[in-house]
Amino acid sequence: MAVRMHKVLPYVIVLAIVSYLYFLAAKIDFVAPGGRIGPDFWPKVILAMAMVACAYEIVKNLFFGKAHRELEGVLASVLKDAPMELPIAAAQEKTYPHLLWTGIAMTVGYALLIDKLGFFLCTLIYLVAFMWIGRYRRIGVILVTSLIGSLAFMFMFMKIVYVSLPLGVDPFSQVSFLLMRLMGIK
Repeated sequence: MAVRMHKVLPYVIVLAIVSYLYFLAAKIDFVAPGGRIGPDFWPKVILAMAMVACAYEIVKNLFFGKAHRELEGVLASVLKDAPMELPIAAAQEKTYPHLLWTGIAMTVGYALLIDKLGFFLCTLIYLVAFMWIGRYRRIGVILVTSLIGSLAFMFMFMKIVYVSLPLGVDPFSQVSFLLMRLMGIK
């Protein structure tokens, strides 16, 4: 029983924290206009899902779990077949720290430019540049993926989650307004 309680303890702690956060989210006093969801909706949904997941794990481990489970995962099966010693002439993997720094600089640039260019254009440029810097060279795939990704993020955040995203300054804001009209975002 002590082993089962040890397995359950992290879920009990997370359940207590999430329950308290849900209690705080329930105190958000906001009336959503025109049948829309308010700012309290998504935090409550996420916290409720976390509570259900914790409760499931607690019940599973207390009542249906074996004290000592031997579940061999993919890593364990691979390591079992791996040689114990590395070859002496093992090739050193090449690292690219300049790509990391470039990615960090691009992210800072994204944060600085998003208010001027707007969410859609800035995200489109960021995704294209990030894939190119990451050494992916199929330009057609990069452009289509970046366009679909930027449109999907814009639609999800503005139409489903109701997050106000930066529209940009003129003339860039006109692109945002056009896309909002085409997607039915008010």
